[in-house]
Amino acid sequence: MRSNRLSIEVEDLDRIPRGLHLVIAMHGYADAAGVGELAAATIIETLDHRLLVDFDTDVLIDHRSRRPPMDFEEDRVASYTPHTLALSLAQDDAGRSFILLSGPEPDWMWDRFTAEVMEYAKRLEVASVTSVISAAMPVPHTRPLATTVSGNQPELIERYSAWRPSSRIPGSVVLLLEYRLSEHWPYATFCVLVPHYIGDSGYAGPALTALESITNATGLLFRTESLRKADREFHQAVAQQIGEHDELSTLVKSLEARYDAFMNEADVRSPLVDEDGDVPSADDIAADLQRFLAMRKDSGGEDSGRL
Repeated sequence: MRSNRLSIEVEDLDRIPRGLHLVIAMHGYADAAGVGELAAATIIETLDHRLLVDFDTDVLIDHRSRRPPMDFEEDRVASYTPHTLALSLAQDDAGRSFILLSGPEPDWMWDRFTAEVMEYAKRLEVASVTSVISAAMPVPHTRPLATTVSGNQPELIERYSAWRPSSRIPGSVVLLLEYRLSEHWPYATFCVLVPHYIGDSGYAGPALTALESITNATGLLFRTESLRKADREFHQAVAQQIGEHDELSTLVKSLEARYDAFMNEADVRSPLVDEDGDVPSADDIAADLQRFLAMRKDSGGEDSGRL
C-alpha cells in the first residue's frame, strides 16, 4: 500500500551499487518523433534490467489526455496496460550498470516528483545525470541530426551543441529535473533536433542520435542494430517519395542549403529560419510524405519506428 509518497521501492536500494550514471529517457511534451520513448524502449528491450522504484501513475498522469491501451477481443476487454514510470537498474552492452528513469512525463505534482527523483539520486550517489529530449525543427533529414546541449558540462556543450538559442519556452519535467539536479551533479540534456516535416512516421534516426549522445556523455554502450536497420529503411522510403514529388525535393534542398550554410558558419541567423527570419512552413508538403509512410505501414511494410 502506498503512503503519501509518489513511489514505492520494489527492491532494497541499499543493495544497489553506488556511483552509477543516471539516464533519463521520458516521453511527453518534448518528445518529437518519440525519441525518449523509443530510446527507453530500446534499452529495456535489448538490455538486462530490473525494476527498482515504481512511481504512482494513477496520481501523476492525466489518463484522459494519455489514455492507456486496452485490447478488445470480439466480445470482451481482454487486457489493460497501465502506464509505467519507473527507476530501473540496467546493464549496458559491456556489462556496466546504470540507472534508467523512463516512462511518461508526469502531468501533475512536478515539484514532488522532482524532489523524490533527487532523493533517490542522493541515496544511490549517482555519478552523473544525462537526459534526452527532442524538438521538431526545420532541418533536413539528409544531414546528420544535430543536438542542443544544456546543463553544467561545458565540454559537452562545446563539442555537441550545434544550436544555442536564448528564449522563453514551455516547461517540461525533464527540464525541471535539469534545473534542480544540476545544482548537485554533473548534468547534460541532449535535445535532438528532428526534421519538422517528418512527423510521427517511424523515424528511428533521432532515437539513435539520443542513445549515441548518452554514450558521448557517459561511455555507456547500447545495442542499436534494430534502430540502424529501421533508419536505413526509413531513408530508402523517403528517398522514393522525394523522387516522386518535386515539391518535397525543393523543400529538402532548401533546408539543406540553410543547414550547410549554418554549419559552415556563414552569415545567416540559424539553420532554422529563411532569409526573412521566418520559419519555413512544411505542413502541406509533409502531408504527402506522412501519407506515403502511413500507406506503407497499412500495406504490410515494417513499422520502422518501433522495435
